[in-house]
Amino acid sequence: MNNSKESKLKVEDAYQKTTEEILELMAVDQQHGLTDEEVGKRRKAHGPNILEEQEKESIWKLILSQINNPVIYLLFAAAALAFVFGDIPEGIAILVVLLINTVIGFWMEYKAQKSMDALKRMDRIQARVMRSGKKTTIDAEEIVPGDILLIESGDLIPADARILEANELAVDESPLTGESVPVNKSAETLEGEKQVADRTDMLYKGTAVTGGAGKVVVCSIGMETELGSISSMVGEQEKEETPLNQKLNKLTKTLIYVTLGLAFGFLVVGWMTGKEIYQLIQTSIAWTIAAIPEGLPIVASIALARGMLRLAKKNVIVKKLEAVETLGETTMIFTDKTGTLTKNQLTVNTLFFPDENRMETDWTENDRVKFRESGDPAKNKNLDHLFKISVLANDASLKKESTGEADDSTEKNSQQKKKPKERLSGEGDGDPLDVALLHFSRSFDSSAYKGFRKLKRKLHDPFDSEAMVMGAVYEDDNGLYAAGKGATHAILERSRKIFINGDSKDFSEEDKNYWHKKNNDLADEGLRVLAFAYKTMDKLPEGKAAEDFLRDLIFIGLIGFIDPPRKEVADAIKICKEAGIRVVMVTGDHPGTAKNVGQKVKLFDKEEENVQMALSGNELNEKLETNEHDDILGTQIFSRVDPSQKLELIKYFQDKGEIVAMTGDGINDAPALKRANIGIAMGKRGTQVAQEVSDMVLKDDSFGSIVKAIEQGRIIFGNIRKFIMYQLSYHLSEIVIIALISFSLFTLPLLPLQLLFLNLLSDVFPALALGVGEGNPGTMKKLPKDPDEPILTRKNWLQISIYGLILSICISGAYFYAHFVWDQSEEISNNVAFFSLAFAQLLHVFNMREGDEPLINNQVSRNKFIWMALAICTAAIALAYFIPQISDILSFQELEARVWALIGITSILPLLIIQLIKFFNKNL
Repeated sequence: MNNSKESKLKVEDAYQKTTEEILELMAVDQQHGLTDEEVGKRRKAHGPNILEEQEKESIWKLILSQINNPVIYLLFAAAALAFVFGDIPEGIAILVVLLINTVIGFWMEYKAQKSMDALKRMDRIQARVMRSGKKTTIDAEEIVPGDILLIESGDLIPADARILEANELAVDESPLTGESVPVNKSAETLEGEKQVADRTDMLYKGTAVTGGAGKVVVCSIGMETELGSISSMVGEQEKEETPLNQKLNKLTKTLIYVTLGLAFGFLVVGWMTGKEIYQLIQTSIAWTIAAIPEGLPIVASIALARGMLRLAKKNVIVKKLEAVETLGETTMIFTDKTGTLTKNQLTVNTLFFPDENRMETDWTENDRVKFRESGDPAKNKNLDHLFKISVLANDASLKKESTGEADDSTEKNSQQKKKPKERLSGEGDGDPLDVALLHFSRSFDSSAYKGFRKLKRKLHDPFDSEAMVMGAVYEDDNGLYAAGKGATHAILERSRKIFINGDSKDFSEEDKNYWHKKNNDLADEGLRVLAFAYKTMDKLPEGKAAEDFLRDLIFIGLIGFIDPPRKEVADAIKICKEAGIRVVMVTGDHPGTAKNVGQKVKLFDKEEENVQMALSGNELNEKLETNEHDDILGTQIFSRVDPSQKLELIKYFQDKGEIVAMTGDGINDAPALKRANIGIAMGKRGTQVAQEVSDMVLKDDSFGSIVKAIEQGRIIFGNIRKFIMYQLSYHLSEIVIIALISFSLFTLPLLPLQLLFLNLLSDVFPALALGVGEGNPGTMKKLPKDPDEPILTRKNWLQISIYGLILSICISGAYFYAHFVWDQSEEISNNVAFFSLAFAQLLHVFNMREGDEPLINNQVSRNKFIWMALAICTAAIALAYFIPQISDILSFQELEARVWALIGITSILPLLIIQLIKFFNKNL
């Protein structure tokens, strides 16, 4: 045990070492594997083959996060003072407000955490290993360095390993590198330094085998793997505080300073004039309650929580309340390509035949294929052969599914209804290119497809990574047909003739050079290209001829494949552009592929195509080193980037003041997802690592859901701004009323418990109704607001000041009128001020309409929750007045009719004055 660290096996640059060297370094025999004794020693040294999990917030941490707020601190202080001076009801009331806020915030974030737990894949990965000369199956966690693994198509790679033997081995490395096309692997040793995506003799944890089989030796496990290093990088990234929290904290600190300043000034003046310390403290508590919107944390939490619930119904899981609002401030979206903008499923895109005959596919909503050209495909003889070769020279199979076509029993039974056509899935087993060819063929002509699939295979030449071709011989009604496909250079080398307009002609070297160039042109467009050829035979070849029958072929043409964009992406990007949000593709894939997809989803306009739209990872490094930042700022596509470069890009644009949302699904996206202001992971295709570090998860993997989330974020921010203006304007009036009357008469016009009761109603119900409004339907037609813009602008503060002063003048006027003109007692005058302010505050909610909205039919008046809130608050005030126990606690008096008339006039007057001002000045 003491020597466990020294006994650790470490292999640097395993991809550059021969199989013999790697076996010697790992101290293992390829045929027999490790002994049980050796496995035990290595497990002690290296531990289990697992990644360190991200620390999940405990229940107590979630609770504490809800009270870590300056407003909460000040209210705790006010409650403590109330208890010290014997005002038990006031102290309890303040604590109830705090409890409500904590419960709401905690419950919503706890539910989001549970939703994430439900998304995690719980299946344990199994691995086949050679140990003590026997094949055995173990949990992947039990793998140790030096284990000999046996892998085949469909397996998930459980650790980083050097390939010892490979038989047509192909691996999907998109979760790690972003490459959408499977990589062919071999045991051949590589020379020189290579990026992870180019290490063809290595397998990496978290990737998947799509074809073939092999034997490998484990070099690294757990946190020592490439995936582990990315996981470590994720842990090092600190999450910036959300803009909403920053702005709310700044606002509340300002309110605290104002409150403490007023309270201190009043204490000094009162002490100098010999007033009782209890009265001074009570007034200070009243000021604290008047100045601080107790309901601000509650309503902000509920408004955000309602946004979370709305988005959950639209397949968006939001893990943090504030993340909803932050989306509304987003100015940039960094999106991964594979699986985010695209389907992560190769599809036939382009067919290129002799005589410059290019045909491009157009896939319908239910995955039926058509051609964009006006010509009749049935007359294209080259297409007939290519279709036949696609089905016959193919070792893949499609998953069984209903195609909506009637079977024999359905046709015979006229009473049975025919099922509507269903979407044809492109999923299958085998090489993704072969699956794509079968999907294309079946979608184009299912009858001919079924016929070809029933033919009997006579000879088979499987794909060989050296020969780069594969083919088969079938017998049909016309005799023996040899179908071949493969890399363009390999097929051209094996072709003697070319098929043009129904005839086969000699294939010159000049012609072949043309097709080499055409292959390169299509590859530059980001297409994966295969060439097709055939020949007919009188009899089956024998001996060596049978082993290499793909000779003297007739060349047919080329097919270009692409991982197609999701259909909703183009419209979503268009909405983002209208909303002033810049969408940038950041991918580990080939530049040509990235640009092709960018064009299809309209990431940039056609007139911009000649502009420097794409930068590779190497070019990005050069630009950063030479400070050529203008090129970076104008780039729409970053290709061949690694995880560290994604991080650098996000940091770079955040330093420029951008609010960056990052979408991704792969392991390689995790560090950037955590660093971004908003990390958005995919729920279906996304890896568990990406989901755990993100702020949001799209359950349907739809880029369009991001647009809905951004719209919801903008609406929520607008609603939050409205209810903060609403709250602060009448809280300002409370401060002014207390200051004006207290400093002039040294009496308290509004008691602390009255203020708390009133604010608990107004701060919660009308404010909450504003917070859950549907918002302006044109919100996505506006540009994002400046990220540095405070939650309240100068215009907003001007509005708050004007509204607050009008309320103050009217309510103070009512108090002074009752006190001096009618010579009412201090208690009656207090009630006049309370009820006038109470009803004026409730009616004040209608002043929150936009200046350019109609007086009657606007966002506020159409909001059913506003009317419900007013009814609840009015009923609560009435009950408090008529129930003796509550009335006594709140110091309510029996009021005359003329006093109620005064209250009614001074309650409505502020609404009329403010609406008149809005009529003449739309900005208010």
